Amino acid sequence: MLRIKAFPRIHITLIGMNRDGYRLNGGIGFSISTPVLELGFEPSKSICIEDLRKCGFTKEELKRFKSHLEKVIQTERLDSGFRCIIHEGIIQSHVGFGSNSMVYLSCVEALFVINKRNYNEDDVINLSGRGGTSGIGINTYFKGGYVFDAGILNRGDRQFAPSSSFASMGNVKPLLLKNIKLPEWNLGIVIPQFIPKTEEEEKAFFNEKCPIEKEAVEEIMYEAVYGITTSLMENEFMTFCKSVDSLQLTKWKKLERELYGQDLIMLESIIRNAGAICVGMSSLGPLLYFFGNDVAIIVEKVKVAMPECVCFKTSFNNIGRIIEYD
Repeated sequence: MLRIKAFPRIHITLIGMNRDGYRLNGGIGFSISTPVLELGFEPSKSICIEDLRKCGFTKEELKRFKSHLEKVIQTERLDSGFRCIIHEGIIQSHVGFGSNSMVYLSCVEALFVINKRNYNEDDVINLSGRGGTSGIGINTYFKGGYVFDAGILNRGDRQFAPSSSFASMGNVKPLLLKNIKLPEWNLGIVIPQFIPKTEEEEKAFFNEKCPIEKEAVEEIMYEAVYGITTSLMENEFMTFCKSVDSLQLTKWKKLERELYGQDLIMLESIIRNAGAICVGMSSLGPLLYFFGNDVAIIVEKVKVAMPECVCFKTSFNNIGRIIEYD
């Protein structure tokens, strides 16, 4: 059996969510070492997917995904499909880990491997249909580390929407500006018991809130370049933490955070009172990530205060997916 182990990404923020700029979308984010999403594959005449996660694909999402993979087989004229098992774990859909991109990319790559076809990263990315809104997940899947992408050229004909809206082959790939090795820092993850947003709710959010003002984008860009990117390159922990907090106050991230209202503010307050120096929300949430001087102690305090939440310590990840064989 073929196994692919993929690492989650934390999406710090999108950037160019305005109409009157040179480019659209773009963002910053990084890969984390745990939890790992494990998928098992064995050859089959058709596509069969068993999602063992408690909150994985919906029936409609799974139907659409299988149809997408069947189109890949037809396009590439592959001989074999596969039976795929998405193993149980805490990487659920629509919480902020980038799980759908991980699954799409893993399954497309598995088709190439099982059919013994030569391929490169761009082949997998193009056929996966991912990366339509953000280039974080498609880059960390192969490379790990920290990713800064500059989105796509603004030609005036592109809608603002989450990545799920662009799940078709041949999307324009976001321009990768920077992929750097991350320092050896620990961080904490909190997955609250908030109900995750569905694909339909994500699409409605983008339709309602976009575009934002160019001035707001410039504020985000300042933090992305002078705050997050440079502090990671120079191993400046406190500058990084300050910038993470500053980004939570920028226009786009504030709009995302408002989806969860007072509940998010309360949870964030608990994390800070436990000793966190900074707290951020990944993507559209509800996952929160935090940094501090002793992450393990903060995790234990949060678990006591909010036992219904999933909370754990992890670290930055600097490697791409792992391919193994039983």
